[in-house]
Amino acid sequence: MPKLNVLDMSGKEVENISLKEEVFGIVPRKDLVTEAVLNELNNERRGTVKVKTRGEVSGGGKKPWNQKGTGRARQGSTRAIQWRHGGIAHGPKQRKFGYSMPEKVKKIAYCSILSEKISEKNLIVISEIMFAKPKTKDAVATLKNIKVFGSKTLVVSVKKDDILRKSIANLAESKLIYLTNINCHDLLNYEKLVFTKEAILNLEKQLEK
Repeated sequence: MPKLNVLDMSGKEVENISLKEEVFGIVPRKDLVTEAVLNELNNERRGTVKVKTRGEVSGGGKKPWNQKGTGRARQGSTRAIQWRHGGIAHGPKQRKFGYSMPEKVKKIAYCSILSEKISEKNLIVISEIMFAKPKTKDAVATLKNIKVFGSKTLVVSVKKDDILRKSIANLAESKLIYLTNINCHDLLNYEKLVFTKEAILNLEKQLEK
């Protein structure tokens, strides 16, 4: 059963929490992690590219010349694919790239990433993180206290906090997301994960279902 120290904003240990082995202590399935990340990236793609076929290009309603007697190849429209300004054959059309994945596979992917982060000691739990005013200086001080400043850091919180969001917004290597928007791509993309105590416990309840 993984045990993590809970730090306060000054970096001092205030308590310990025990997490469930079946969520935060599994053997990582990298194949499922790859599948989950690709699924998320595909779901974000906007399939808006499209070309016009010969039936969608304006003009070309008149037969360019007679069928016979001209010595030239027969043509029915100046919007056929071989003509300049004509339509495109077999070109890309609007489509959806996203697809659904089984919930069980998604959960295993999340558990795999979190288990690996814990084994590498790259997951930090903080009791809470909140500031009186939106100041980047305060955010830097807190990240330095918990020894993650200078690394790519993802901060995960439960409650939406505009002051916290604005404080972290100017830090190029850090990002704040809320638990409702958590995803495998961000968890994998950032070296250090900083969870509030409330966020890590709520995530555990979601993944053990």
